[in-house]
Amino acid sequence: PGDTLRIPDTLSAREIQTRLDSTWLDLNIPEFRLRVVEGADTVQRFLVRVGQNKKRFQKLLNREEDLRTRTGTGTIIRINRTPTWFVDPHTGTKLVETKRDDHRKTRMPMIPWIETEINGHRYGQLIHPTTNPESLGKAWSNGCIGLSEADTWRLYYHTPVGTRIVIRYDLNVPLPGGDTLRLRDIYAPKKSKRT
Repeated sequence: PGDTLRIPDTLSAREIQTRLDSTWLDLNIPEFRLRVVEGADTVQRFLVRVGQNKKRFQKLLNREEDLRTRTGTGTIIRINRTPTWFVDPHTGTKLVETKRDDHRKTRMPMIPWIETEINGHRYGQLIHPTTNPESLGKAWSNGCIGLSEADTWRLYYHTPVGTRIVIRYDLNVPLPGGDTLRLRDIYAPKKSKRT
């Protein structure tokens, strides 16, 4: 009572569908930026965290895994709107709580998780919220793309299943005035320590 539901007419529905069809995601890993692009216009820009530059044994997979976020092109193939099953990939144990950067423990957030398929493969490379905002702008994850909780909701409304995604690793970023910004190579090979 007292609320209104607007149902688009055929013309409005066609305009909405055209906008959705021209929407795609652009992630530049060393820039820690995920963009929502409609045609050629960036309509949203999010600070993210990306995968770490190392390998680590993942009990969930029962093998050592490269934790770097993988590059390529693909699509959003699934959205879990009510995630209830969270697993620590290192230990294989179910997660019920999370410890936030403010050292408070809370239950895992009920915010959609977005699954990608990159270069025809399902790597388990998800786009999902992090309860630790201090990790944004860093190579911190196990390969997934992490956003703030609020930004994950914003992204959710722009990315239905089938949305195209481009994940790239460009160190040179063009600036509006014609200059170029050179980013730090976060996935540069690690130098071996001499003994």
